[in-house]
Amino acid sequence: IGPTSEERKLFRKTVIGMVMVTDISDQERLQIVASRWKAAFPPIAEEEEDYDEDTADGGAAEATSAEELLKKKKKNALRVRRTSHDVRELVSHELKQAVERRRFSMISNATAKEYASERHSQRLGIRHSMDLSGMLIDAYPVTHQLQQHAVLDAIMNAADVAHTMQSFQVFVKWNRRLFKELYCAHLADRVKFDPSQNWYENQIGFFSHYILPLTQKLKQSGVFGSTGTVFEYFALENKRRWELEGEDISEVLIREVKEEIRLEQEKERENIQ
Repeated sequence: IGPTSEERKLFRKTVIGMVMVTDISDQERLQIVASRWKAAFPPIAEEEEDYDEDTADGGAAEATSAEELLKKKKKNALRVRRTSHDVRELVSHELKQAVERRRFSMISNATAKEYASERHSQRLGIRHSMDLSGMLIDAYPVTHQLQQHAVLDAIMNAADVAHTMQSFQVFVKWNRRLFKELYCAHLADRVKFDPSQNWYENQIGFFSHYILPLTQKLKQSGVFGSTGTVFEYFALENKRRWELEGEDISEVLIREVKEEIRLEQEKERENIQ
């Protein structure tokens, strides 16, 4: 693994990123992951892909005329060109100002301006950053490396919550264990919130705002081929059944877990005595 120093650095960065990406309680981390995915798979590309899929299966032909689809595609293309031009102008201006503000720059302003002019189309963010000398650093020299990192993020996130995308029995089993883990942490003052409050409602929100968007990433990435829709299918089915049965399940689950913990604490006190 990693015969060259550059490949070893990339491998190390990827491993660290895959470990950190499972910390979904960190809002800053979530934003980084979302930004990386957006940079790797821009929304415009997604729209064009959906357009092609709909046209291929005949769905769009039934709902919309070919002439309307053509007008829509031309309109999107015009918007992309205008947006790209605005972004280039803005990024070029920001890069030049940033370079000039570097107090301890190792190169002259003239050189920095020339360099910024050459790189005006490269936007600071996930793909590009700037060191103290004002030089741009390519975090992902080629697009496929960025896409690979983004897909690995999505796969790790899916593995972290895999029970939500399997059968309903598996989901309920691990949902119960998750509740017990969180409730024990709450009793030990390791987490501030009480998971027994609104557990039923919180699971629905988790499906809507995290699980289902994650299944869309897995499908959009294309790495699972024709089976990419399976994750979404099970997530939707589990959400539907939880909405119907989850309130009763939560009531029983919470009562049983609290009783288990009480008995475990009593047994622990007896062993100490």
